[in-house]
Amino acid sequence: MPQMLSAAQLHTLERAERVASIFSLLGASFIILTFILSKDFRKPVNRLIFYASWGNALGNMATLISQSGVKAGQSSFLCQFQGFLIQMFFIADAALNLCMAVNVYLNVFKKYNAQQLKALEWRYLLLSYGLPFIVAFVYCFIETQGRGKIYGPAQLWCWIASDWAFLRIALFYAPAWVCIAIAFTLYVMSGKEIFRKRKELRAFREPSRTSIDDNTGGYKTTQISVFSEVAGSNPPQPPENCFDTVNSRHVSHYNPRDDPESAPSGYEQFSTIINSGPPGTTFDPWSRPASIATATVKQRYSSALEANTAAWRYTKVALLFFISLCVTWIPSSINRIYDLANPMHVSYPLNYVSALVLPLMGFWNGVIYFVTTRAVCAAIFWDVAERWAPQRKTSPNLPGNSKSLSRANSTRASRMKGDSLTEALIDLPEVEKRGKQAV
Repeated sequence: MPQMLSAAQLHTLERAERVASIFSLLGASFIILTFILSKDFRKPVNRLIFYASWGNALGNMATLISQSGVKAGQSSFLCQFQGFLIQMFFIADAALNLCMAVNVYLNVFKKYNAQQLKALEWRYLLLSYGLPFIVAFVYCFIETQGRGKIYGPAQLWCWIASDWAFLRIALFYAPAWVCIAIAFTLYVMSGKEIFRKRKELRAFREPSRTSIDDNTGGYKTTQISVFSEVAGSNPPQPPENCFDTVNSRHVSHYNPRDDPESAPSGYEQFSTIINSGPPGTTFDPWSRPASIATATVKQRYSSALEANTAAWRYTKVALLFFISLCVTWIPSSINRIYDLANPMHVSYPLNYVSALVLPLMGFWNGVIYFVTTRAVCAAIFWDVAERWAPQRKTSPNLPGNSKSLSRANSTRASRMKGDSLTEALIDLPEVEKRGKQAV
């Protein structure tokens, strides 16, 4: 007969589950409410986290039930409903993380823009919630004489009963870890590509200086031969390599008509001698007088760097989401593998850690969401503060009022700057184009 946990241990587990579930519900509620009520939060980087929050909230309904489902009995509606919620919504979080990784991959390698990625969201939702729903719903109707119903007591709550423990690995933990492993691979590939592009952009930002030819005493001379067609003649093709361009500071001209043999038949020739600057001078394209060419190159570089920065910001959010999944799934996976390998023994420490981390999915998502939107949160805070203090708003001469207003304005400015990096995700086809043009 398998070892059972004591009543005191079960009570401790129940309390841990419910406390963690409350924190998770607060995080999920913060995401849902802010996303719905304020358009400032509706950025591409937050959309999938918003979708995941609904699953977190419904999953936390099951963890709040906790031991009450087990106490109600395996055949009770409460137990079956709790098992259904856990089976469906816990795995959806891992599937949505995979969708975020696919977004990063498509953006970096396949050049998908924000609109193309948004068009994929219905497929992501179908994958993340549709497939788990089919499995969880079918479980409700499976029952055998030898094993009974699939949903039943599972130490922490009603879920897949011990007699069906192999299904916990086959159709819950294994799919979740497949999603996590694929997501990790895509993040590594995308991260390497993003860093490669950043390295190229930084190398372009510091171009190599024009070398000084010591053999010519610090000067470099290039002769450019230009041929003009004589009217009424058949123009032959100019010889190859007749043009040689260099950066120059000093230009002198002469017309060597005494050497007609050097010009092709039917052409007149004149030449230009271009000398580099005196010794010690260097050519810096970034310090040249303002010109259209220089401004265009700088603009291309700035646009490419901004887009690459946006890609990296989106990837960092997705990576944080991935790390939170690992924190959530690793302890519970170890616990279930231990149960499968030792069916006659129950590990209280592993169950306690699982009771703490599994319900916290919504909490971690809320933390990530807040960190990535903290500038927006700060701006909204100052807006609310101004509304609740009308006398300060209408009296600019009051002490501290101008400071508060300037702080609010600077926060809004930083919010706008941050949003410009992730407003439309990134159009990496344009980044590729700009980067190639710039280089």
